[in-house]
Amino acid sequence: MSSELHVDQDFEKFKPWAYIKEYYGKLDCWHRNPLKYLHDFYTSHFQRGANLKVLNYGCGPIVAFEASAVPYAQVIVLADYAEQNRAVAKLWLDKDPSRPDFSALYRYVVEELEGQGAGEVEERQDAVRRLSTICGCDIYQDPLIEKGYEGPYDVIYTASCIEDACYTIEVFGAALSKLCDLLKPGGWLVMSVCTGTEAGTLNMNYVDSIRYVELKVRETDIYEILQQRCGFVRESITILPLVHLSPEPLPDNLECTMYVIAQKRSSAI
Repeated sequence: MSSELHVDQDFEKFKPWAYIKEYYGKLDCWHRNPLKYLHDFYTSHFQRGANLKVLNYGCGPIVAFEASAVPYAQVIVLADYAEQNRAVAKLWLDKDPSRPDFSALYRYVVEELEGQGAGEVEERQDAVRRLSTICGCDIYQDPLIEKGYEGPYDVIYTASCIEDACYTIEVFGAALSKLCDLLKPGGWLVMSVCTGTEAGTLNMNYVDSIRYVELKVRETDIYEILQQRCGFVRESITILPLVHLSPEPLPDNLECTMYVIAQKRSSAI
């Protein structure tokens, strides 16, 4: 990732296994919230068999947030900047014996949210494997995704990605605009983003004692960027509050998360 406009973070040294151990060792609010929002999004906006083309931009080493897309998707593309993240995700896609275990996240979607039996959990994981392919991406390159994966897409999901690579609202807006260019007219952006009351402040996260920062973005910034730079109309933008879905207290860095669902302007408008 090469640009004077991004935070000087060494993503090449990001440790995916340490990240998984720290943030995915158990099912908690880190996972329930986005999984629930994605479940509600797909069930309320699409019919099963919709043959959607879905992109998870900045997936990291995790392959689980695609669980609710399966009944509606024809193609799922997983894109990440870091080669080591893609390598771990590929272990899971290939069902390698050394792969990480994300079954708890799938059980939450399939059993708790969908009300299906335990036997469907493994089938859902296998369905994600059948539908998914993985590729490289870099928000600062043009194109910002590996050649052959430029879309257009019906749904783009991105979480803790763009704000981790951009350190000003202006740069964040330019990056988000480029990402939304990959959407079809009428396509949907689903995004979780770090939020704060002061524009442009930075939140600190740590993975294996290595510090990573993410930009805090206000609701007003999201509305302005999506309307003025990305081709959305305000009525199509929904910003959802964080809902406490777990018995444990929310960590500070999750309390500052907001969820955005927005439909791009169609060519007919």
